[in-house]
Amino acid sequence: MLDKVRAAPEYIKVEKKKSEMVGIVTLNRPPHNRITLPMMQEALKAVAEFDADPDIRLIMIKGAGEDFGRGGDVEAILNCKGWEANQFFMTVVQVAKSLRAAAKPTMAVVHGWTTAASMVTAMNCDLVIAADNTLMGATAIDFGLLCPWGPISIMPRIIGPKRSFELGATGELVPADHLLAHGVVNRVVPLKDLDAAASKFAAEITCKSPTAMMLHKKTFYAAQDMEYNKALDFGAAAMVQYHMTPEAVEGMKAFIEKREPNWDIDGYTSDFGVRRKSG
Repeated sequence: MLDKVRAAPEYIKVEKKKSEMVGIVTLNRPPHNRITLPMMQEALKAVAEFDADPDIRLIMIKGAGEDFGRGGDVEAILNCKGWEANQFFMTVVQVAKSLRAAAKPTMAVVHGWTTAASMVTAMNCDLVIAADNTLMGATAIDFGLLCPWGPISIMPRIIGPKRSFELGATGELVPADHLLAHGVVNRVVPLKDLDAAASKFAAEITCKSPTAMMLHKKTFYAAQDMEYNKALDFGAAAMVQYHMTPEAVEGMKAFIEKREPNWDIDGYTSDFGVRRKSG
């Protein structure tokens, strides 16, 4: 299935870096990567296939050209008729949900304008590394629409309601240093170093126990919607579940013996299936 996506991608590029255990989906409508329905459909398929690929431990989302993305293609949105508009906007939601729901960590690598629906895509990744020229904003308000996901659904959980309302109402563009200060992105690096820094950041994740990483992500998001004491209990249950795996034993032994762990696992998939090393 993965080779089928690679064969003739029209609006994305798909790259599998097996040695780094990273799958890369690059939005490819330069210079501004205006989002269309076919682009989102291709991205959905690529994310699902990387999530099911046992060779991949992290899924990376990038943008080709000057920007990560300037949101939806306004002309395409204007031409949506009836049910087409529902399909377009609900597919934006599906892409966002797929990045959050993927068993494997997802990382957005952003630069330039990262606005409207493109910002939503980035913010729904588990991690975001940004070039120092990054500008984020809910700019849909500037062309007669509103941005119901970023400033309404996601940003209030990160930066609070007052600032989120203001950003959604004004379309203000927020620079990278402010995004870092408010916890919207994880790291900011010079534009020229972005790809190298993203690869290094990914390596910090992919070297860890794959099963622990999957459980970390699953537990993290499940706990966000729980009452505090229930979240603590849920975390303990996840820890017990992981403690029974060969990876947990190997990880603790490696720590005690002061050596690098040799994970028994060779790959894993979105359904929590694992591929063990032979021999």
